[in-house]
Amino acid sequence: MNEVVLCDLRGKFGHFRRFYTNSSSLSYPIPPPTVVRGIVGAALGLERHEYADRLAGLRMGIGVRQPLRTIMQTINALMVKNASDKELRGFEARTQIPTQLLIPDTRQEDWDRTSLCYRLVLVPPAGLSGQELAAALRAPIYPPALGVAYCLAWFEAVEIAEGVLGADDPELADYHGALEADAIVEFALDDRVRRKLSRDRYPLRLDRDRRLIAASDLIVDLLGNPIRCRYRGAWAQVGSERWAVIG
Repeated sequence: MNEVVLCDLRGKFGHFRRFYTNSSSLSYPIPPPTVVRGIVGAALGLERHEYADRLAGLRMGIGVRQPLRTIMQTINALMVKNASDKELRGFEARTQIPTQLLIPDTRQEDWDRTSLCYRLVLVPPAGLSGQELAAALRAPIYPPALGVAYCLAWFEAVEIAEGVLGADDPELADYHGALEADAIVEFALDDRVRRKLSRDRYPLRLDRDRRLIAASDLIVDLLGNPIRCRYRGAWAQVGSERWAVIG
């Protein structure tokens, strides 16, 4: 049995910029593993040059709790070329950037009591206990954000549980969260269940200079339903739920 930390990551808006976009900022629907490491590092109070090494062994499951949708907004950003006082204070010309934002898929009258919600299942790395990680999520040193700084977030339902870790199960099973596409051997989806499957290429790891060193295609159900399949990847059994784990 292994200690596993569970939590809900919530926020009103989100934007997780796809690393292969240029002039228009398109967003992933879920936080990539690189973002989750950054959020955990911020909660622990780690500096940007150290969290990549300290959290290299962090494994995670990432799932959707609240259905979401996207909107396009034009962000009026500062045009900073020389970091002059006028540029930083907004007195020079600005630049407008079309940006895809994530918002909860809900009725207008329910907006005030609804937020984006991602379920995180975190397997602490060596040198970090589940108690330390849970304490940091309950009282983060630096505030979490859903991608960019103006999309502030918060943690809820932080708890520590016992989990069984495994990999390469030859049997069919229901897997929660994002799965590595290359590790799926066979789907066995129930046609009676409404789904919204998303597949995209996500960044998995950055080096100490924040350069991309690993990426992979992930598949996730944006309605939060488990995906029944035969899976060669890593997983964590937490209670009655089996979560796909990304290393």
